Amino acid sequence: MTVLNKRNLRSLQRKKESKKLSFAIVLCVLCIATTLGIFMLVKHVMKVTDMSYSGLQHLKGEDLSVLIRTGKGEELFGSSGSDIYRRLKKSPWVKDAAIRRDLSGRLSVKVQEAVPGSILKLYESDYLVSEDGVVLEKISDSAIFLPVIKDIDPAKSRDAFKTAVDLVRTLHAKGAISYKGLIEVAGQRPEEITLTFDNIRIRIGAGDFEKKLERLKFVRDEIEKRNMNVDYIDLRFSNKVIVKPVNGDAVVSRQG
Repeated sequence: MTVLNKRNLRSLQRKKESKKLSFAIVLCVLCIATTLGIFMLVKHVMKVTDMSYSGLQHLKGEDLSVLIRTGKGEELFGSSGSDIYRRLKKSPWVKDAAIRRDLSGRLSVKVQEAVPGSILKLYESDYLVSEDGVVLEKISDSAIFLPVIKDIDPAKSRDAFKTAVDLVRTLHAKGAISYKGLIEVAGQRPEEITLTFDNIRIRIGAGDFEKKLERLKFVRDEIEKRNMNVDYIDLRFSNKVIVKPVNGDAVVSRQG
């Protein structure tokens, strides 16, 4: 084969490869254009025909529709799922949410609501607070059997408020909330957190709440047996419990 024939063969192969590449590029562009066309068609033509909410106890579906700015007749894909989720989260009652849309025009929202855990009494007003420490709403009727966090401002005493919320969460877990008397938590610093239970002030401080509540149960049983009138109980120490009667000296119980 002559040098000229070899050059012609290579030139022919390059032309074939160039045609294949051009065809692949055109095909890719067509696929992208088709996909974009379908997306734009679905986005602007598909409308919301039905809306449903699940998991609601305190919230109402119509309120959430206003919040997410979507209703029947609106564009089904007018807002992204992340945008709808972000709008839902503006309600303190929405702890989490799942959004689902299908081509039938149905928009479904499954909501996980926050669970009330305590009442915050602050500046002569009452607020419902979630178990996670989120202020849910101002309330006028506080005749709810929940622990009361008293005079701890979440903005000014953040650490103390978090400690109080952690204590309330532990009280729920230990079943103390079933008690129908007043349960009150106060204190401006974590180490000053005090629990009022059965009209007895319990200096409980921060941390190790499960162990402290176990010790409290034992101490309360002893107080009932001895029929003592107690001013306060101090559980802040790891190796002792201090019980101060209304009249008399403090009693120190060493813990092993």
